[in-house]
Amino acid sequence: MEARIESAICPGCACLCDDIDITVVDDRIYQAANICLWGASKFLAHKRFHPKKERRRLQQPRIKQGCLWQTVPYEAALKRTAEILTRASRPVIYGLTNSGSWAQEAALDLARSTRARLEPADLAFKAPYYRSLMKHGLFWASLDVIRDEADTVVFWGANPLHSCPRHVVRYSVFARGKFTERGLEERRLAAVDVYRTELAEFVKLFIRLEPGQEPALVQGLLAALTGGKPPAIRGLRRLAALLEEASYGVIFFGRGVSYGPAQELLDGLGELTARLNRGSPFIFFPLTADFNSTGLYHLLLRELGSPLAPDFGHDLAGTGQAEPVAWSEVDAVVVVGADLFWFLSQEEIDRLKKRQVPVVALSPFANRTTGHAEVVIPVALAGVETPEIAYRMDGLPLFLPKIVSTHLWSDSRVLRELTALL
Repeated sequence: MEARIESAICPGCACLCDDIDITVVDDRIYQAANICLWGASKFLAHKRFHPKKERRRLQQPRIKQGCLWQTVPYEAALKRTAEILTRASRPVIYGLTNSGSWAQEAALDLARSTRARLEPADLAFKAPYYRSLMKHGLFWASLDVIRDEADTVVFWGANPLHSCPRHVVRYSVFARGKFTERGLEERRLAAVDVYRTELAEFVKLFIRLEPGQEPALVQGLLAALTGGKPPAIRGLRRLAALLEEASYGVIFFGRGVSYGPAQELLDGLGELTARLNRGSPFIFFPLTADFNSTGLYHLLLRELGSPLAPDFGHDLAGTGQAEPVAWSEVDAVVVVGADLFWFLSQEEIDRLKKRQVPVVALSPFANRTTGHAEVVIPVALAGVETPEIAYRMDGLPLFLPKIVSTHLWSDSRVLRELTALL
């Protein structure tokens, strides 16, 4: 039996593109139109950078017994996880940026119940941003407004072609908006990075910096805009002129800023944006890749009043922590909607293994974390095999209906039933 679904929402990245046409045959996705490689990784289970290779789906819960894996029912896997969390004195629930909002709410309840710390996977990227946003009183804009009005776009430590590929087509570079009808021809584009990226091929100005040079460039731009004497950095004066000419501008920054002095740099970019706003509207915008990272921070702000990582081990109010967790203190980890071991250094992985810290992984696909975990719990794909809610990178909440069926539990169900066991 064949069915066609038009204008489906794609959970491939935080753009949440809503123009995907899907063909379903015998309750399996046979074809998907308008998707990028990120979307194909969800709808068709293809690897992002190797689209001819399939991602391996996890089908049954497993528990590690010594060096051997044992396949078990969900109930047994949840029981083992409950035992791990009950014994732990410093548990961490990590990830959730690639989980739907219902799963995020269930994870927050679990963190409260176990007096755990809830650690967003991109805390080092987002926490400094929110602090800068509040410090400088910056305002927000939707992607649609940016598409319609922004005639000046700067990518700072960001490469949308690697994080959210259709962003450049739908919102920032080539998109034709209400007041940018000719798309690329009506936009002034610049990019700043420590590596030469694909953006260099079509932006007006590409500034390649040495690592650690970014704060100096920001301060130099502020000096140039206020009549001071900027340092001798190649491209600085051209970038300052480009920013001054804007009638409506946006600075998109990516995870590249978190690999250096993130708070210093984002404070500087926030100050720069506030200064530019004295002349024309300017937006300071994180280029988020994970499809519901924004939803997680909305939840934390709504429930706890802070975008920082809540730590219920200190008090039940969930004291917000800006710095990423110290893994040397952790004695149990539950990973949901992320691949923790992809981001940890080999030294940190070795230390966790040496200390025999138990890891529980909830994931639709096999990854580095599931290979090191003591308990592996497969979950349904949010927005594909189970309905969910997700927030687009600009904060727009969207309902993602189920497209095909599965025998796998949703991650929200796993987390709720785990909380009920404790």
